[in-house]
Amino acid sequence: MKLSFRHFLNFTFFLEIFLFAFTLLLAINVALNLARKVPVNETVKLENGLGLWQFVIMFIVATAILLLILKYFKKPWLIKGLFYLAIFEGLLIFTQAYFAWPDFLYILGFLLFFWLIYRNVLVHDLIVALAIAAIAVIFGLNLTPSAAVLVLLLLAVYDYWAVYKTKHMVQMFRGMAESKVHFSFVIPANFKSLFKKIKDVSPTTEFMFLGTGDVALPAIFIVASLKINILTALISALGAVFGLIILHVIFITQKERAPMPGLPPIVLGTLLGFLISFFIF
Repeated sequence: MKLSFRHFLNFTFFLEIFLFAFTLLLAINVALNLARKVPVNETVKLENGLGLWQFVIMFIVATAILLLILKYFKKPWLIKGLFYLAIFEGLLIFTQAYFAWPDFLYILGFLLFFWLIYRNVLVHDLIVALAIAAIAVIFGLNLTPSAAVLVLLLLAVYDYWAVYKTKHMVQMFRGMAESKVHFSFVIPANFKSLFKKIKDVSPTTEFMFLGTGDVALPAIFIVASLKINILTALISALGAVFGLIILHVIFITQKERAPMPGLPPIVLGTLLGFLISFFIF
Protein backbone atom coordinates (compact mmCIF):
# COMPACT_ATOMS: atom_id res chain seq x y z
CA MET A 1 0.00 0.00 0.00
CA LYS A 2 1.33 3.43 -0.96
CA LEU A 3 1.48 5.84 1.97
CA SER A 4 -0.11 9.25 1.77
CA PHE A 5 -0.97 12.06 4.21
CA ARG A 6 -4.47 10.68 4.62
CA HIS A 7 -2.98 7.70 6.48
CA PHE A 8 -1.77 10.10 9.18
CA LEU A 9 -4.16 13.05 9.03
CA ASN A 10 -7.06 11.07 10.41
CA PHE A 11 -8.85 10.61 13.70
CA THR A 12 -7.52 7.10 14.39
CA PHE A 13 -3.87 8.10 14.06
CA PHE A 14 -4.14 11.21 16.25
CA LEU A 15 -6.14 9.42 18.96
CA GLU A 16 -3.68 6.53 19.05
CA ILE A 17 -0.73 8.91 19.44
CA PHE A 18 -2.57 11.00 22.04
CA LEU A 19 -3.54 8.03 24.25
CA PHE A 20 -0.02 6.59 24.05
CA ALA A 21 1.77 9.89 24.81
CA PHE A 22 -0.77 10.84 27.49
CA THR A 23 -0.19 7.55 29.34
CA LEU A 24 3.61 7.91 29.22
CA LEU A 25 3.52 11.50 30.50
CA LEU A 26 0.99 10.56 33.15
CA ALA A 27 3.27 7.75 34.33
CA ILE A 28 6.10 10.27 34.76
CA ASN A 29 3.84 12.58 36.76
CA VAL A 30 2.47 9.77 38.94
CA ALA A 31 6.03 8.55 39.59
CA LEU A 32 7.19 12.01 40.68
CA ASN A 33 4.21 12.34 43.03
CA LEU A 34 4.68 8.88 44.53
CA ALA A 35 8.43 9.37 44.93
CA ARG A 36 7.77 12.44 47.09
CA LYS A 37 5.57 10.31 49.35
CA VAL A 38 8.05 7.42 49.77
CA PRO A 39 9.08 7.14 53.44
CA VAL A 40 12.77 7.46 54.23
CA ASN A 41 13.00 3.78 55.25
CA GLU A 42 11.77 2.78 51.77
CA THR A 43 14.46 4.71 49.89
CA VAL A 44 16.99 1.86 49.97
CA LYS A 45 14.39 -0.52 48.54
CA LEU A 46 13.71 1.78 45.58
CA GLU A 47 17.40 2.34 44.92
CA ASN A 48 18.20 -1.37 44.95
CA GLY A 49 15.37 -2.00 42.53
CA LEU A 50 13.63 -5.12 41.30
CA GLY A 51 15.80 -7.82 39.77
CA LEU A 52 15.64 -8.40 36.02
CA TRP A 53 14.75 -12.07 36.31
CA GLN A 54 12.21 -11.40 39.05
CA PHE A 55 10.34 -9.11 36.66
CA VAL A 56 10.59 -11.50 33.69
CA ILE A 57 9.43 -14.47 35.79
CA MET A 58 6.48 -12.46 37.14
CA PHE A 59 5.51 -11.52 33.57
CA ILE A 60 5.74 -15.11 32.29
CA VAL A 61 3.80 -16.51 35.25
CA ALA A 62 1.03 -13.92 34.83
CA THR A 63 0.79 -14.69 31.09
CA ALA A 64 0.73 -18.46 31.74
CA ILE A 65 -2.06 -18.11 34.32
CA LEU A 66 -4.16 -16.06 31.92
CA LEU A 67 -3.61 -18.57 29.09
CA LEU A 68 -4.60 -21.47 31.37
CA ILE A 69 -7.78 -19.66 32.37
CA LEU A 70 -8.65 -18.94 28.73
CA LYS A 71 -7.93 -22.51 27.62
CA TYR A 72 -9.32 -24.65 30.42
CA PHE A 73 -11.81 -22.57 32.37
CA LYS A 74 -13.33 -20.30 29.73
CA LYS A 75 -15.41 -18.51 32.32
CA PRO A 76 -16.17 -14.93 31.20
CA TRP A 77 -16.83 -13.87 34.79
CA LEU A 78 -13.38 -15.07 35.86
CA ILE A 79 -11.61 -13.21 33.03
CA LYS A 80 -13.65 -10.08 33.74
CA GLY A 81 -12.84 -10.42 37.43
CA LEU A 82 -9.11 -10.38 36.73
CA PHE A 83 -9.58 -7.37 34.45
CA TYR A 84 -11.60 -5.49 37.07
CA LEU A 85 -9.01 -6.34 39.72
CA ALA A 86 -6.21 -4.92 37.55
CA ILE A 87 -8.20 -1.74 36.91
CA PHE A 88 -9.04 -1.38 40.61
CA GLU A 89 -5.38 -1.81 41.61
CA GLY A 90 -4.24 0.73 39.03
CA LEU A 91 -6.82 3.32 40.05
CA LEU A 92 -5.99 2.76 43.72
CA ILE A 93 -2.32 3.54 43.05
CA PHE A 94 -3.26 6.51 40.86
CA THR A 95 -5.54 8.13 43.45
CA GLN A 96 -3.04 7.56 46.27
CA ALA A 97 -0.40 9.38 44.22
CA TYR A 98 -2.45 12.59 44.20
CA PHE A 99 -4.72 12.51 47.24
CA ALA A 100 -4.28 11.88 50.94
CA TRP A 101 -6.40 9.67 53.17
CA PRO A 102 -9.40 9.55 53.06
CA ASP A 103 -9.85 11.76 49.97
CA PHE A 104 -8.29 9.20 47.64
CA LEU A 105 -11.05 6.73 48.56
CA TYR A 106 -13.74 9.19 47.45
CA ILE A 107 -11.96 9.84 44.15
CA LEU A 108 -11.41 6.11 43.67
CA GLY A 109 -15.09 5.44 44.28
CA PHE A 110 -16.09 8.16 41.82
CA LEU A 111 -13.78 6.83 39.08
CA LEU A 112 -15.02 3.26 39.53
CA PHE A 113 -18.66 4.38 39.53
CA PHE A 114 -18.10 6.53 36.43
CA TRP A 115 -16.37 3.63 34.65
CA LEU A 116 -19.05 1.06 35.51
CA ILE A 117 -21.95 3.35 34.53
CA TYR A 118 -20.59 4.90 31.33
CA ARG A 119 -19.33 1.79 29.57
CA ASN A 120 -18.36 3.44 26.30
CA VAL A 121 -15.08 3.52 24.37
CA LEU A 122 -14.05 6.99 25.57
CA VAL A 123 -14.43 6.19 29.27
CA HIS A 124 -12.81 2.79 28.78
CA ASP A 125 -9.71 4.31 27.18
CA LEU A 126 -9.34 7.01 29.83
CA ILE A 127 -9.69 4.57 32.73
CA VAL A 128 -7.26 2.12 31.13
CA ALA A 129 -4.76 4.97 30.64
CA LEU A 130 -4.93 5.88 34.34
CA ALA A 131 -4.57 2.25 35.42
CA ILE A 132 -1.68 1.45 33.05
CA ALA A 133 0.25 4.57 34.05
CA ALA A 134 -0.08 3.80 37.75
CA ILE A 135 0.79 0.11 37.52
CA ALA A 136 3.78 0.92 35.29
CA VAL A 137 5.04 3.32 37.95
CA ILE A 138 5.17 0.62 40.65
CA PHE A 139 7.39 -1.56 38.47
CA GLY A 140 9.40 1.34 37.04
CA LEU A 141 10.29 2.79 40.43
CA ASN A 142 11.59 -0.63 41.46
CA LEU A 143 13.68 -1.32 38.36
CA THR A 144 17.13 0.05 37.72
CA PRO A 145 17.60 1.66 34.27
CA SER A 146 20.03 -1.08 33.21
CA ALA A 147 17.60 -3.82 34.23
CA ALA A 148 14.79 -1.96 32.43
CA VAL A 149 16.82 -1.96 29.18
CA LEU A 150 17.22 -5.74 29.37
CA VAL A 151 13.52 -6.17 30.22
CA LEU A 152 12.52 -4.20 27.11
CA LEU A 153 14.86 -6.18 24.85
CA LEU A 154 13.82 -9.56 26.21
CA LEU A 155 10.10 -8.83 26.03
CA ALA A 156 10.36 -7.35 22.53
CA VAL A 157 11.85 -10.67 21.37
CA TYR A 158 9.18 -12.54 23.36
CA ASP A 159 6.41 -10.45 21.78
CA TYR A 160 7.62 -11.31 18.27
CA TRP A 161 7.87 -15.00 19.16
CA ALA A 162 4.45 -15.05 20.89
CA VAL A 163 2.65 -13.43 17.94
CA TYR A 164 4.37 -14.98 14.91
CA LYS A 165 5.73 -18.31 16.20
CA THR A 166 3.59 -19.81 18.97
CA LYS A 167 0.70 -17.37 18.30
CA HIS A 168 -0.42 -17.71 21.93
CA MET A 169 -0.54 -13.92 22.29
CA VAL A 170 -3.09 -13.80 19.46
CA GLN A 171 -5.03 -16.60 21.14
CA MET A 172 -5.02 -14.70 24.43
CA PHE A 173 -6.25 -11.50 22.77
CA ARG A 174 -9.08 -13.30 20.96
CA GLY A 175 -10.08 -15.18 24.10
CA MET A 176 -10.36 -11.96 26.07
CA ALA A 177 -12.25 -10.27 23.20
CA GLU A 178 -14.75 -13.14 23.16
CA SER A 179 -15.33 -12.53 26.86
CA LYS A 180 -15.90 -8.83 26.07
CA VAL A 181 -12.75 -7.90 27.99
CA HIS A 182 -10.55 -5.37 26.22
CA PHE A 183 -7.41 -4.85 28.26
CA SER A 184 -6.20 -2.57 25.50
CA PHE A 185 -6.83 0.85 24.07
CA VAL A 186 -9.78 0.73 21.70
CA ILE A 187 -9.14 3.11 18.80
CA PRO A 188 -12.27 4.01 16.76
CA ALA A 189 -12.30 5.22 13.17
CA ASN A 190 -14.17 8.44 13.99
CA PHE A 191 -15.17 10.73 16.84
CA LYS A 192 -18.75 9.47 16.99
CA SER A 193 -17.59 5.91 17.68
CA LEU A 194 -15.95 7.05 20.93
CA PHE A 195 -19.40 6.88 22.46
CA LYS A 196 -20.23 3.36 21.33
CA LYS A 197 -20.80 0.83 24.10
CA ILE A 198 -17.71 -1.21 24.86
CA LYS A 199 -19.79 -4.41 24.65
CA ASP A 200 -20.33 -3.70 20.93
CA VAL A 201 -16.59 -3.60 20.21
CA SER A 202 -14.88 -6.61 18.66
CA PRO A 203 -11.86 -7.31 16.40
CA THR A 204 -14.27 -7.67 13.48
CA THR A 205 -15.61 -4.12 13.80
CA GLU A 206 -14.03 -0.86 12.59
CA PHE A 207 -11.89 -0.48 15.72
CA MET A 208 -8.12 -0.81 16.10
CA PHE A 209 -6.53 -2.09 19.30
CA LEU A 210 -3.31 -1.12 21.07
CA GLY A 211 -2.39 -3.67 23.72
CA THR A 212 -1.70 -2.53 27.25
CA GLY A 213 1.69 -4.24 27.23
CA ASP A 214 2.73 -2.11 24.26
CA VAL A 215 2.12 0.95 26.43
CA ALA A 216 2.97 -0.33 29.91
CA LEU A 217 6.46 -1.62 29.09
CA PRO A 218 7.83 1.62 27.60
CA ALA A 219 6.14 3.44 30.49
CA ILE A 220 7.97 1.18 32.97
CA PHE A 221 11.27 1.93 31.25
CA ILE A 222 10.60 5.67 31.17
CA VAL A 223 9.80 5.71 34.89
CA ALA A 224 13.00 3.74 35.60
CA SER A 225 14.98 6.28 33.55
CA LEU A 226 13.75 9.03 35.88
CA LYS A 227 16.51 7.80 38.20
CA ILE A 228 18.95 9.35 35.71
CA ASN A 229 17.02 12.59 35.16
CA ILE A 230 13.65 13.80 33.93
CA LEU A 231 14.99 14.95 30.55
CA THR A 232 16.25 11.43 29.81
CA ALA A 233 12.78 10.13 30.63
CA LEU A 234 11.09 12.70 28.38
CA ILE A 235 13.40 12.06 25.41
CA SER A 236 12.89 8.30 25.87
CA ALA A 237 9.13 8.95 25.82
CA LEU A 238 9.52 10.93 22.59
CA GLY A 239 11.45 8.00 21.12
CA ALA A 240 8.65 5.65 22.18
CA VAL A 241 6.11 7.83 20.33
CA PHE A 242 8.34 7.67 17.24
CA GLY A 243 8.38 3.87 17.61
CA LEU A 244 4.57 3.86 17.76
CA ILE A 245 4.44 5.84 14.51
CA ILE A 246 6.67 3.20 12.89
CA LEU A 247 4.31 0.51 14.22
CA HIS A 248 1.33 2.37 12.77
CA VAL A 249 2.99 2.62 9.36
CA ILE A 250 3.85 -1.09 9.33
CA PHE A 251 0.33 -2.03 10.41
CA ILE A 252 -1.57 0.04 7.85
CA THR A 253 0.70 -1.05 4.98
CA GLN A 254 0.05 -4.76 5.50
CA LYS A 255 -1.53 -6.45 2.48
CA GLU A 256 -4.00 -8.06 4.86
CA ARG A 257 -4.70 -6.63 8.29
CA ALA A 258 -3.49 -9.12 10.89
CA PRO A 259 -2.29 -8.97 14.52
CA MET A 260 1.34 -7.96 14.80
CA PRO A 261 3.80 -7.57 17.69
CA GLY A 262 3.79 -3.96 18.84
CA LEU A 263 6.81 -4.02 21.13
CA PRO A 264 9.73 -4.39 18.67
CA PRO A 265 9.31 -0.98 16.92
CA ILE A 266 8.20 0.74 20.15
CA VAL A 267 11.17 -0.65 22.07
CA LEU A 268 13.50 0.38 19.23
CA GLY A 269 12.21 3.96 19.38
CA THR A 270 12.34 4.07 23.18
CA LEU A 271 15.94 2.88 23.36
CA LEU A 272 17.00 5.22 20.55
CA GLY A 273 15.53 8.12 22.51
CA PHE A 274 17.34 6.88 25.62
CA LEU A 275 20.69 6.75 23.78
CA ILE A 276 20.17 10.15 22.13
CA SER A 277 19.59 11.71 25.57
CA PHE A 278 23.19 10.83 26.53
CA PHE A 279 24.55 12.71 23.52
CA ILE A 280 22.43 15.75 24.28
CA PHE A 281 23.24 16.05 27.97
